[in-house]
Amino acid sequence: MINTLRELLSGKVAVAILGKTHGLKGELKLHPFTNFPEIIESLEEIFLYNEKTKQFMVATVENIRLADGYYIIKLNGVENVENARKFVGSKVYINKDELPNLSEDEYYFFEIVGSQVIDESGKVLGIVDEIIQTGSNDVIVVNKNKEDEILIPVIYDYIITLDKKNKKIVVKVPEWLD
Repeated sequence: MINTLRELLSGKVAVAILGKTHGLKGELKLHPFTNFPEIIESLEEIFLYNEKTKQFMVATVENIRLADGYYIIKLNGVENVENARKFVGSKVYINKDELPNLSEDEYYFFEIVGSQVIDESGKVLGIVDEIIQTGSNDVIVVNKNKEDEILIPVIYDYIITLDKKNKKIVVKVPEWLD
């Protein structure tokens, strides 16, 4: 028996959120959390969780297609706009083992968020709270919204080691922070 949300989501990762309904036949807009289109385009069986209503559901994807910056998704058994509205705001989860394998120098955001950040001398700087995509490179946000918040570009000049398994990142402190 599942006792907690943590147990229910164990081994799963959110890949998208369902937005407003689209048309009258039960379709919804799907906004991806990933820049890997193959993850979204290969969705078959998904796990939905709506934080506002606290409802869980397993659903089967009938159809998914790319629109203008988002996807349109049709779930089996959802035949009209009234039924589709029940899913608005639900996050779409898949099993982590369904994600494509990445090379050693690539990462999924969930692998980095929560990592401890340490400078070259061993001083703990904090924890990665968020990752910002800038277009040219990602930026890790350490200690978000705190007095000692630090932004560190994820480039070879500043990231010495990135240990996804042990959630530890060793960085060269950017010169503008010295």
